[in-house]
Parts: sequence; structure tokens; C-alpha cells
Amino acid sequence: MTATQTAETVHERLAGANSTLLLTSSFTDEQHCTELLHPSDAAETNVLWVSYTKSPDQQLRRWREHTDERPAEMGIVSVEDSTRSVAAETGGSSGPGGPSLPETNAPVETVNSPNDLTGLGIRITEFLADWEENDNRTVVCFDSLTALLQYVELETAYEFLHIITGRMAKTDAFAHFHMDPEAHDEQTVEIVTSLMDAVVEVDANGDESIRSRKS
Repeated sequence: MTATQTAETVHERLAGANSTLLLTSSFTDEQHCTELLHPSDAAETNVLWVSYTKSPDQQLRRWREHTDERPAEMGIVSVEDSTRSVAAETGGSSGPGGPSLPETNAPVETVNSPNDLTGLGIRITEFLADWEENDNRTVVCFDSLTALLQYVELETAYEFLHIITGRMAKTDAFAHFHMDPEAHDEQTVEIVTSLMDAVVEVDANGDESIRSRKS
């Protein structure tokens, strides 16, 4: 990868990337996460959250703090604790696809075990397939790889990410994957980086640097 130093916007600098690693601590990730979800183009964007660390209503609340616009399509794949009480927390009702968030009717798909990567992959793929035929850009937030790696070995996570990033590229979706660099050794970060088209690294001051693959 090579450093990118231009006056272009983050979206312009990530043009052509389908998978981006967002290297940042949980204290500095919110603004950059939402920016990568293209809230300014909400009406032409499908948004999918894959969450190990936040409940569905927390993800939606974070979006609404940045824009009042609703995405063209939206969905959530929520892992383990974050969905066990989703209906109780949000007043959502269960349906054929599981509970949905009130007001938005955004479908919430549940993965009950955090190490069930087969189930997780199936649910992500279903959303990508459902949205593939519309004319909107699909963007995905995976929050987070640091949480995922608490439950599975690096080799298992690597194989899963290899498949998922390939599916993102096939459907021309754009995904960013949260990872806290302070929670991992350099080798782990580099192995995950090797799967990505680009890396956005945010320091403690909120300043960012972007690296992308050579064209």
C-alpha cells in the first residue's frame, strides 16, 4: 500500500475501494465511521450495519446524530448480546426476518453466537443480494474486527474476511471494518490490512491518514 496525500475528500480518495480498514480507537471512530457511510447521499444509499459492539438502536441513533435523511434501504446484522433484547429495548416486533426497528422498519437479523461466522456470512450475503438489483450504492459498517477476534482465531477470521471482501467487490459494495490497533500486535494488523483495498488510520487527535493499493 502507498500513502495518499492530496486535498481530495475521503470519498474521492477511496474511489474504487470496496473494503477499507478503519484503524482507530473506540473514542475517535464515530465521526469517521458515519462519514464513510455516505450520509450526504442517504437517499441513494443502502446502509448495512454489522455490529458486535452496539445495539441496533445505538447504530441508528449514531446515524441520526449526523443526518435526518433516511437511507434508501437499511438493515442490521447484530451479533449476540446486542440483539437478545432488541424488541424489548426498541419496541420492535418480530417478523419473517426477525425484529425490526420502529419508525424505520429496518430489518434486524440476529447471529446468536459470536463465533458463528457461517451464519454471519449468510446474513450479510442476503442483504447484499437483496439490494444488488437496485441502483443505490451499498455501504457496510462492520463494528468490529477487534471484537470478532476475541471469539475466533486470526486464521479463521482471515478466511472469513477473504470471502466477505470478495462478495463486497462482486456486488460493488463499499465496506469499512473497525479495528483498534492498540488491541493487536503489528503482525495481526498487517495480516488484516493485506485483505483490504485501503486503510484509514485515525490518531488520538482525530487526524487521519489514508493508504490505498497501488493502481
